[in-house]
Amino acid sequence: MVDKAEEYLLKLGFIGFRVRHHGDIARIELNQSQINMMLDESIRKNVVSKLKEIGFKYVSLDLEGYRTGSMNEAVAELINDVR
Repeated sequence: MVDKAEEYLLKLGFIGFRVRHHGDIARIELNQSQINMMLDESIRKNVVSKLKEIGFKYVSLDLEGYRTGSMNEAVAELINDVR
């Protein structure tokens, strides 16, 4: 699902991004410079439609943008919560 979603975003012209899979949620991390592009109504509606077609129930945009290792942040929080 992630591969298909990322291929679609590439076709739309997005670069330097990731789609993160959280159960039935797709969390899109974009370069800060491309967040406004995603906010264009036509692009946003097409992305939501396509990602739901791929199988995601919800589609979200991470306002912190793309950053490597962001999935590790959640793991670190879980470890700290256990301690």
